[in-house]
Order: sequence, then structure tokens, then C-alpha cells
Amino acid sequence: MLKELNEEELLRKKVWKIINITQANQLFVHSKNLKIKYFAEDVKKVKVKTLPEILSLCVLNALVPNSAMLLVGGHGGGKTTLVKLLGRMITGNSLNEIESSIVRGHPQLTEEKLVGTLKLGKLMHDGVEEVVWRQFVLNFWKIIDEVNRLTPYAQDILLSLLAEGTVKYYDEIKSIDKFCLFATINPQDVGTFET
Repeated sequence: MLKELNEEELLRKKVWKIINITQANQLFVHSKNLKIKYFAEDVKKVKVKTLPEILSLCVLNALVPNSAMLLVGGHGGGKTTLVKLLGRMITGNSLNEIESSIVRGHPQLTEEKLVGTLKLGKLMHDGVEEVVWRQFVLNFWKIIDEVNRLTPYAQDILLSLLAEGTVKYYDEIKSIDKFCLFATINPQDVGTFET
């Protein structure tokens, strides 16, 4: 029981640290705040804490297994930057590793660019189909940037992956145990599709 409390307290401290670092460095500017009431064990009374709404909800999303969150806003609002930095702080992966698991939406995105490709040397030499999975499939932290720029076909592939926890490419199937997904949407324009 004591070990569980220590782990909970450690997680609580990490979450507060992430929120405080992001706010202090103005890594994401919020227009709305969220008032949270909680029971403070140390003083045995209910306290109120004011938190930045979007950042707090993003952190909560990251703590829930197999979670997904859609961030909607204007161009250059910092949505993708926020989730990249949160991914860095929460997973401990480098920004390059986080960047490698981003799918950037555009209409020409094919299944090969989304989920995997065949290992051509093995296919040409041995005639064996072996899939090389994309980092988006393999990594825990997943970001789909501008999801409304993906064709309906590409959106279906990604939704299948997230809903069923598996993706099939040629004859190989990859299961995804746990993930945290953030998707962003910019305003509708001539290059976007319905989501």
C-alpha cells in the first residue's frame, strides 16, 4: 500500500512538473483556464487550483491508456509543438524520436507512407514479403498532424489501427498494445477533407 502511494505521489509530482515547465517557458499560450477542486491531504481541506485548460487536458489524455485527443485551432497555434514537447517530457524520448512518429497529413499520403513498406532486398532476392513498420505504428506516442488533409481512405486506415489495435499490411499483422494519440485539425480550406 505504501509503495502504491509513493508511486501515485511520484506520478502526481511529474504531472505538475510538466504543467509548470510548459507554462513557465510559455511553450503554449492558453486563453481559457480550468478550476480544479481537490482535497489537500497535508492541510486536510479542499483547495482550488487554476490550470491552463488545453495543457491540462493534454496531460490527462497522456495518462489514460489507449487515449486519443483532437486539437482544433488556427494555423500556427502551437498544437503540434505542444504535443511534441509533452511527448518528450512524458516518454523521455528525444524530439527526433517523437518527430519520427508524426504522420503529417496531405492528400498524397499512401498506405506505404502511413504504416509500413516492404523490405525490397528480401522481396527481390528471396521472394519473401517482409514488412518494415513505420515509427508511427511502433511508437507509443503518436501524432497525426492536420488529420483533415488525409484522404478518407488514409483516415480509415488510421482509425482502424486505433480502434482495433492492429494494422495489416500485405500478409503481416502488427498489434499495438498501448498508445497515446494526438491529432490536430486546422481550419477547412481547399486542401482538406471531411473528418
